[in-house]
Amino acid sequence: MIVTILEIRAQILRFIQKFQLVVEPVVKFIIAFAVFRCINNAIGHQEQLMSLPAELLLSLLGTFTPAIILTLLAAVVSLVHVYVASPLLAILVAVLMVILYCFIARFSGKYGYVVLAIPILFLLKIPYVVPMILGLVATPMTVIPVACGVIVYRMFEVIGSAALVEGATAIEDILLLYIDVIDRLLADKLMIVNIGVFFVMILVMYLMRKLSIEYVFEISIAVGAIVCILGFLITDVILHTQINITSMVFGTVGSMLIALVFQFFRLALDYSAVERVQFEDDDYYYYVKAVPKIHLTVPERSVKKISTNKGTEPEEQKAERLAFLQSGLYSETEEQEEEDGEL
Repeated sequence: MIVTILEIRAQILRFIQKFQLVVEPVVKFIIAFAVFRCINNAIGHQEQLMSLPAELLLSLLGTFTPAIILTLLAAVVSLVHVYVASPLLAILVAVLMVILYCFIARFSGKYGYVVLAIPILFLLKIPYVVPMILGLVATPMTVIPVACGVIVYRMFEVIGSAALVEGATAIEDILLLYIDVIDRLLADKLMIVNIGVFFVMILVMYLMRKLSIEYVFEISIAVGAIVCILGFLITDVILHTQINITSMVFGTVGSMLIALVFQFFRLALDYSAVERVQFEDDDYYYYVKAVPKIHLTVPERSVKKISTNKGTEPEEQKAERLAFLQSGLYSETEEQEEEDGEL
């Protein structure tokens, strides 16, 4: 059973490597389309941007651009939707997005997709998979794009439920609107709790995977899931965040399973063949524990067609054979006798 699973893994990885030039753009297109579709469903006010051709065009742009550009496109689309609903709030959203974009461009780098993944996965009730995967592959600094993603999600929830003041021109009305939105963001305990719990998950998993124990990555995922559940339960008791406990627990379990599948395809280790090596140089004496990776190759099957029908003999070989027979050195009768003797 295990060998069969490893063979399937090897076939999938070989397929991805062989067709990487096709698979990678397709995956990026699916991600970009999901991003723009979720934005349109959540805060859609501009009808032109909500049409299928517009979504496909924006998705194509996001397919062939870096992650940070896709993040910028998503921010612009969101800003246009907010502007149609309320130009006053659009100014505030633009300022907040510029601040967040500076943080993303400065600190997150290749993890720009995290900012987009967090809001989408919140809608799917499994945002916990992001800190679990980052805990396996990244450093605690990735809490910055995670925090930006959580802020973006909560910001649009607050703006969507805010009272949109149309036609307000007095400075007092505008300031009151801005103060109301900012106060609601700052007083959003659930947003702070999400950022805090996600940071602790990433930090604990990062420290766990540094330990020299067997199945350390799988144990790190399980510990991260426990930290997630306990973190939200404790903060709910203390801060009364009114989180949906059932949804959180099932979402955490689902995220843990996704993280285990991700780890299986990312790195499979053979702990039955662990080697320990000791060596020294002029300054240090080293104790090294080496765990081999599992590289299971699936043999390629090739079918070779062998035909004994002389009628299918190529024309050049026929001509050479006829010329050799006509030379008198070898008769066709002798050739037939040799073939019969071999049989």
